[in-house]
Amino acid sequence: MRRVLAQSFGALVAGAAGALVAWTIGGTSVDATRLFPADLGPADALVLSGKDAPLIVRNNEGRIGWSDDATARAWSVGCVHIDPVIKAILATDRYTEERKTFEQEAQSQGETFEQRDKALRAKYPDIKQDDPNFDQARDEFVELQQEFEKWRMALQQIQAKHMAEQIEKAYREMLVALEVVADRRRVDLVFRFVPADRPFEAGDVGAVMVAVQARPFLRYPQGMDLTDDIFKELMIQRPER
Repeated sequence: MRRVLAQSFGALVAGAAGALVAWTIGGTSVDATRLFPADLGPADALVLSGKDAPLIVRNNEGRIGWSDDATARAWSVGCVHIDPVIKAILATDRYTEERKTFEQEAQSQGETFEQRDKALRAKYPDIKQDDPNFDQARDEFVELQQEFEKWRMALQQIQAKHMAEQIEKAYREMLVALEVVADRRRVDLVFRFVPADRPFEAGDVGAVMVAVQARPFLRYPQGMDLTDDIFKELMIQRPER
C-alpha cells in the first residue's frame, strides 16, 4: 500500500514539475495554458482590496458595476454631430415638399394683395389732393396697406412656427435612428457635439463663445463618433465636410 501511494505521489509531482518546466521554458506552451488559463471565471464578483474598504466589482445588467446604485456603472459613451444630420433630413423631399406647399399658398395670398393694389391704382389713377375723392382713395389705400402688413406679420409667425415644427420633427426622426444605432453598438450615453477641429463661422465675440461652448470634447477617440452610423441608418447621403 505504501509503495502504491509513493508511486502515485511521485507521478503527480513529476507531472506538475513537467508542466512547470514546459511553461518556464516554452513560455506559452499548451501545458502552461492549461495550468494558467487566459480567461478567469465565471465568477459572481471580483473583490479588490483597498485602504478603506474592499471594492466589489460585479456584472450589473451587462455593465461593470461597483455597487447596487444605478449610477455606479461603467457606461459606454458615444457622440453625434447633430447639425449636419438635421439639415440633411430637412433637405429630403418630404420636408422640402411641405415647405414648397406652404410657400405656394403664401405666394397665392400675396398675389391677391397685389391684384387689389393694382385695382385701387386703376380706380384712382394719378389722383391729386384737390380731387374730391382724394380722402376716400387715401383711406382705401391705407386700409389695404394695414391689412397687408397684418397679413405679412402673421405669415412670418406662421412660417417660423412651421419651420420650428419641421426642425423638431427632424430631431425626433434622428432620435429614432439613434436608438437603433445605440442598441446595435451597445452605447449607453450619447452626447451631441461639434468636432473640435471644425472651423468657426464668422461672427461677433458672442457667436464665437457659443461656438466654443458647443464643443464639449477637445479630444476624443474617433470610434465615439456615431454620426456616420446615423446617416446610414437614415439612408441619407452625408454632405461633404
